[in-house]
Amino acid sequence: GPLQSFLSGDLIPIFTNAWEALLAFFWQGFGDHFLAYNIPGRPVLEVATALFFLGGLVACLWRFRQPAYAFVLIWFGMGIIPSLITGPEANTTRNLAALAPTYILAAIGFMTGATLTTKRWGNPARITSAAILALWLFFAGLTTIVDYYIRWAQSPEVRAAYQHTLVESLNYLASQSPTKTTVISTVYPGPAHDPSIARVLLSDDTAGLRWVDARQAMIFPGGQAAQLILPSSTPLHPAFAALVQPVDTIDLRTDDLDPVFSSYDLLDQVWDSPDTPLNFGNALNLIGARWLDGSITPGETAELMTIWQVTDPANAGPVVPPAFETDMVLFTHVINETDDIIVQQDSLEAPSWDWQADDVFIQVHPITIPESVPPGLYETTVGIYDRSSGERLPLLNPAGEIVDNRAFVVPLSVNER
Repeated sequence: GPLQSFLSGDLIPIFTNAWEALLAFFWQGFGDHFLAYNIPGRPVLEVATALFFLGGLVACLWRFRQPAYAFVLIWFGMGIIPSLITGPEANTTRNLAALAPTYILAAIGFMTGATLTTKRWGNPARITSAAILALWLFFAGLTTIVDYYIRWAQSPEVRAAYQHTLVESLNYLASQSPTKTTVISTVYPGPAHDPSIARVLLSDDTAGLRWVDARQAMIFPGGQAAQLILPSSTPLHPAFAALVQPVDTIDLRTDDLDPVFSSYDLLDQVWDSPDTPLNFGNALNLIGARWLDGSITPGETAELMTIWQVTDPANAGPVVPPAFETDMVLFTHVINETDDIIVQQDSLEAPSWDWQADDVFIQVHPITIPESVPPGLYETTVGIYDRSSGERLPLLNPAGEIVDNRAFVVPLSVNER
């Protein structure tokens, strides 16, 4: 990084960052590009304030021997040190310590100009300065309102960054007072993202919410019927179409990146469990598996659908930071006769941190078969492991003895092209 380069004698990176960080205050295109905080590239100061800010810098440098002016410069310099090191990106938050001196410098620039002109031209200059001050404040206020309350706040990208569709979905649920557990589909079902947003907005009243990404998974809380909230960003996998019944569709703005969400009933199902379930670590049982397309040709994508029932989520791997929840991953391996992996897929869109006893979830594992794979029948294995350590849950027999760390399921038939 820039500090390491600086310590090794290369000053260019840190001076480049410093120059760009200073330009971010007044030059279009150099402002913070992180749209969650700013119109990308917009400088901190609009043009009028920027001119007075530069005048204030010059005035303070000219009068640096006077303690008050020196203090403002030192305050400003200390406040922007993080951006001087890292550059202008995300400087909206990194420069918070410099917020007050930035506008004090602009005020100094204005007052210096007003004082000098008044000394030279007297009362007419004083009246002109007052008019300029009023115009400056009006222009700065109007620009701020237009940029941040209209351009920035109404941008589809910003609305998406602040999870507007999720917020509206939660408002919809609050207005409906659902009697069944609600499953919310989202691109981010992990504990540190959308579920955390829900906890903030609903004041921790989220016990009746469950999380999934319906593009590849579905969960039935307690194995029972539920309500499903489905945004357009996570379209329902076709394999799940028979499991739901549409109830309502809510349209948001047409220019939103995620402009629609729908409410469905997750229909009650009869889960056929084998006489001897495949028990992984006394945490969950594999109760079903099938290929959605019985045969496939090289270059095509096969989809394995597995059905799992949670028995004891406390056994589902270690609790790991940063969310201090379990973080398990399902794996699917297609292997040849020598047990070599031809192709694999690792994912879990019904996250383990959200499991509860008796939950049933379905996972679709899309696997693209390489062009080089010859026709034949290939064994397929599945299992589950902890993402951080790679440690797999063991496959147990009815006596609780470890027999493997994977289960063989339906073989995949690869046909000639």
